[in-house]
Order: sequence, then structure tokens, then C-alpha cells
Amino acid sequence: MILCVSPNLCYDRVLIVPGFGVGGVHRAMRATPLAGGKGLNVARAAAALGESPVVIGFIGGAAGDAIARGARQGGLILDAVRVPGESRRCTIIVDPGRAETVINERGVVVERQALRALRRRVRRRLTRTQVVVLSGSLPPGVPDDLFATLIADVAPRPTILDSSGEGLRRGLGAAPTVMKPNRLELEELDGRRLRTLQDVAAAGRGLRDRGVGWVVVTLGEDGAVVVCAGGAWHLRAPRVERINAIGAGDTLAAGLAVGVARGLAPLEAARLGVAAAAADVRTELPGAPAAAMVARLLPDVSVRLL
Repeated sequence: MILCVSPNLCYDRVLIVPGFGVGGVHRAMRATPLAGGKGLNVARAAAALGESPVVIGFIGGAAGDAIARGARQGGLILDAVRVPGESRRCTIIVDPGRAETVINERGVVVERQALRALRRRVRRRLTRTQVVVLSGSLPPGVPDDLFATLIADVAPRPTILDSSGEGLRRGLGAAPTVMKPNRLELEELDGRRLRTLQDVAAAGRGLRDRGVGWVVVTLGEDGAVVVCAGGAWHLRAPRVERINAIGAGDTLAAGLAVGVARGLAPLEAARLGVAAAAADVRTELPGAPAAAMVARLLPDVSVRLL
């Protein structure tokens, strides 16, 4: 089982708006409600790839009810901790083939009692868990070291950390099995601009020197750089028609988790993740890669030693 721990869940509204521009009046072609947040995106993608994920996070109010209902309707198991207040609602505006616009609301405030409940739920799920994915931002009231605490709680099970800011920085100190920053997040950790693939690889090696097992740095349409015990590689993503890139990073994390759960070597798990992300970019909704398309794209993920 893949356990997805994502504290800052949300209720998304995905609007398909051809020709969207700031300041205009537009008509949406489609509007789709979606139980969202990085953990639910990861879980949807992992389920599409044939695994059985479970999501743990905080929900509250009517939006929380909608998140729970949407997860259930999508066939996902959500072991949610209920908190007072209202879960955030987020809006994703997709102009197919162009840059997306995302408006994220502030997360629900979480108190100490709810944090203890979340840790208990994680521990109860560990017996059947093969890999734990820790993803997303931290809502108000959650300490910056939550992911670091959870990495210690679930040891020795493998962990994949996909966060940002202080949650990512503090999680690094707990030596996760895998870290999945994007280039900007890695630059913030490393404290310098990473202009070349060699710069990215060097920064990834720096994370391994600090105890991380292996590192996957996402580069958008340019694929990813993988740094592990055997060296550093650039994985070039196959070229596909871009419809919506939101959630592609979460789908890449799902591919990594599926690979780890199936015992794949780091490079092969990363290839699966890159192929899954490419398949996801072709869809309107985040975390919705077709397994057949992933299999078709996997041979097109090229690998070059750096």
C-alpha cells in the first residue's frame, strides 16, 4: 500500500477557459469540482497505475465534506482528521496548451490535538504500508517540522518528500529516502541559481551528502535530474500535447512511489514517474494519467549520464 500524507487538502474547481486573459470576461467551457491537494492528486495517479493508496490529511466544514465525498466517488480511501473551521477551496483556470492560473486559499487552522490524531492514524496504517509519500504545504497551526517528525515515525519504511519552504527544509534534516524538489525549490535549499543540468546535479549530490537516499529534481517539460548512489542522470521527458500541467509533479511523485513499492531501482522508478507526468499533461484534470498511455510513453523517456 502507498500511504499519502497531505495535511493541506482542498476542494478544487477546475475551469476550462479557452483564451483566458487577466481583466477580461470569459465563459468557461467546462467546470469540474475535484477533491484536491497534492496527496489526493498523488493517490489518484497511483490508483490509475494499479496501486491501492490511502490518503491522510485534515478536512473541515462544508468544503471538507465535499473533499470526503469527492474522494469516495473517485474510489479513493481518505482517512481524514476532522478539524474545526473550513477547508480551503482552490480555483484552477486551464487555457488548454497555455500557462495555467491557480488561486489557492489559506488552509484550515490545525490545533495540537488534531496533529496528534494525524500521527496516530499514520502509525495505524503502517502495517500494510510499503512507501509513505509526504506532500504539499503545511496549513496554519502546523509546525514546520511535521514532515521531519513523520519521517522518524514511519522509519524504516521508505519515504518520499515533496514539499516546499520550511516544511521541505526541515524534512531534509530527517533524511527521507527520496526528495523531489523542483528546480526553484532546490535553488532555495542550495542558496544559488542552478543554471545548468550539472549545477542541478551538484546540488542534488549536496542533498545526498546530508543524508537523503536519492534525489529527483523536476524540470517541467525538460524532464528531471536523478541523483543516486550510481551517479547523476538527465531523464528527458517525451514530447506530448500539453493540455494542463497542473498536478504533473504530483503524478511524477506517484510514479516514484509505485516504483518504490514494486522494488524498482531508483532510475527505473524515476523513468516511470517522468512517463506518468507526461501522460498527465495530456489530460484536463490533475492526477489522471491513463495507464496505457504511461506504458506507451515509458520507452520514450531517454536517459543520459551527467
